[in-house]
Amino acid sequence: MESKLNQLRRAMDSTTHKGEHFTKFQKMNIRKALHSNRSEKPKKPHKFVIIAISTLAICLLAFFVSIEIPVRQGASITLPEDIPDFVQESDFDTIDWERKAVEFGDRGIIGNENKSGVIGADMPSLNGQKWMWHLWGVENADLTIVGFHKESQTVHPILTNGMGWTIRAYGPINGADAHTPSSVKFPKKGEWAILLYVDGELFDELIYDINE
Repeated sequence: MESKLNQLRRAMDSTTHKGEHFTKFQKMNIRKALHSNRSEKPKKPHKFVIIAISTLAICLLAFFVSIEIPVRQGASITLPEDIPDFVQESDFDTIDWERKAVEFGDRGIIGNENKSGVIGADMPSLNGQKWMWHLWGVENADLTIVGFHKESQTVHPILTNGMGWTIRAYGPINGADAHTPSSVKFPKKGEWAILLYVDGELFDELIYDINE
């Protein structure tokens, strides 16, 4: 160490720094600097910190994924292959399940007053029965009837006897502007929305509870 200081002193004496310029305090600092490792590596993060941060990131990712998946699944409705093209999945997104069909008039019609209703819906049966459909504001028209089961989120035809999805509504009756009889059958009990299409346009929806 002393030899290094002597070399440094001789080098400075040969320049404009000749003479006694270092105090004892400065010499002490120089010795410390020579002993220290100037290329010290930065300290690595503690393993516990890395594990904690990684765990938090994974938990947050799992949380957001769990929020998104149910929304995506709930929006998916499978339509039967033979259903008319004008029936769209978006039609089922706007169903107002709080708007229950009610009885009106003096003939036991159950539905939405001055829009649509059914005679025979007061005793719905899973075994099949006869219904008389009534429409207001409609004259002779093609009436397409689509059943949607709330609990299973599935779409079904409810007309029987080979009627398919569409029947013809014609002639006034019971104060309605058009009517048509049909046989109906529901494949399962629960809450149903009956979507009515007139000449390919969504006309109304009837909400019934079918439990027997």
